Amino acid sequence: MRKKSLLEFILVLVVTFGFASNSNAGSERMIMNMTAEGMEQSNLIHVRFLNAHGKELGSDVIKRMVIRDQDCSSGHIYKIARDYKIGYAVDNMLVGVYLPPWLWEKKPLCFSVPQLGMAEQTFDPSTSKSRNFSITVAP
Repeated sequence: MRKKSLLEFILVLVVTFGFASNSNAGSERMIMNMTAEGMEQSNLIHVRFLNAHGKELGSDVIKRMVIRDQDCSSGHIYKIARDYKIGYAVDNMLVGVYLPPWLWEKKPLCFSVPQLGMAEQTFDPSTSKSRNFSITVAP
């Protein structure tokens, strides 16, 4: 009888850890430690967002943000974790999004936050001499 209980306990542990490893933890969405060299090597850019009054948008607002390519009303919608990540800037630790090159190169992107506003932007790190950008989202 004890062997059966022990086997059931081990089975419960295996199943529990199996599901836990497949769950979506915060690390899937947050890049906590990115170096400037890593950004350059991966050709990533970091974009932080401000409201119309110049106040930084927090991660709770950024999670609700919709990012589209080309057109703000009908462009393809990108998804957090699959297409881009939320994380902190290398130099000032301000929260924003990390965008991979296939998402931002040679095309405009539209950033919109429900009840807050939108902004359209094209990025070029070579002209800005930085991989960090700030965008104001306004009505």
